Amino acid sequence: MPQLNEVQLKQQLKSGDFSRVYLFYGAEGYLKQHYAERLAKACVTPGMEGFNFKKYEASDGVPLSEVLEAAETLPAFGGYMCVLARDYALDALNTVDKARLEEFLADPPESTVLLFWQDTVEVNAKKSAKWRAVLSEISQCGATVAFDRMDMQTLCKTLSAGAAKRGCQLEKTEARYLAETVGNDLNRLLGELEKLCSYKQSGTITKADIDAVATRSLEANVFDLSRALSSGNCARALEILSQLLQEKEKPELILGTLCSVYVDMYRVKLALEAGERAEAPAKFFNYKGKEFRLRNASRDASRYDKRDLRQALDLCTAADRALKSGSTPAPLVLERLLVQLAAIRAGTLQ
Repeated sequence: MPQLNEVQLKQQLKSGDFSRVYLFYGAEGYLKQHYAERLAKACVTPGMEGFNFKKYEASDGVPLSEVLEAAETLPAFGGYMCVLARDYALDALNTVDKARLEEFLADPPESTVLLFWQDTVEVNAKKSAKWRAVLSEISQCGATVAFDRMDMQTLCKTLSAGAAKRGCQLEKTEARYLAETVGNDLNRLLGELEKLCSYKQSGTITKADIDAVATRSLEANVFDLSRALSSGNCARALEILSQLLQEKEKPELILGTLCSVYVDMYRVKLALEAGERAEAPAKFFNYKGKEFRLRNASRDASRYDKRDLRQALDLCTAADRALKSGSTPAPLVLERLLVQLAAIRAGTLQ
């Protein structure tokens, strides 16, 4: 069976025509959990969960052999036996477990629905031949489903619909602002939406409401920091950095996020110079659900020339080496980098 999309998976859940084996993976954790729970509920006879539903966690040390043994057990009083196996690294099995899995996948029981749910384990089929092999094997007898981040349009529709269910109204512009403020992780976004609706009670959620209630992501704060630098306001950038450090944000994450901003600007600058639109880098790099980054980069990149941005990336690389060496306190490394980046913007870097 080819890889399923979300619509096709919903159809299976509705019809009851389940695959024998599933593999859920991808970056969107909320959807993986949501559909894992829906699948278990749909295929197990109500009241028989204690007999016909088994859940195993790789982190608990349960061997794969025990998972497969459970999957070969007949369900009590008919229906399906549902076995959920979370975070088993199927690309790194030992010889015995690999052979045992291949044997099972060659002829999975008709009365079983086995779900491999990759919650924190990354499945990178583009880079890993082993994962491509696993996906291919499961597709022969079952279905694989990739839950990727939603694009901004879908994310906004989901947030607006979620607000409506909670008795509030969230317009497209404000939904986009909420996603840009909080980040594109759906689980976190829905949690922030719940807070907003409890705060608002009813009526239209405004940008001011979002600023008052929503917890800003590290990415949003670093965007503000980079915007201050591109505007020539080094003092504001240092103030934001100090706040982030006081909030115990990891210096490595701050630096990594700041570097990504300059990478975005460099990509956009090259695209524009080649006669392309600012959104062109999305054809080659993953900006799904974060398309606004290219829009922000287009605005800020106009204040730099290509040489400036290359120099900024060199400084970010040097700061990364300094952080990893540990020879200089992390706050000092970051502060020095901000001053250097501000000097690039002012044209005074020596």
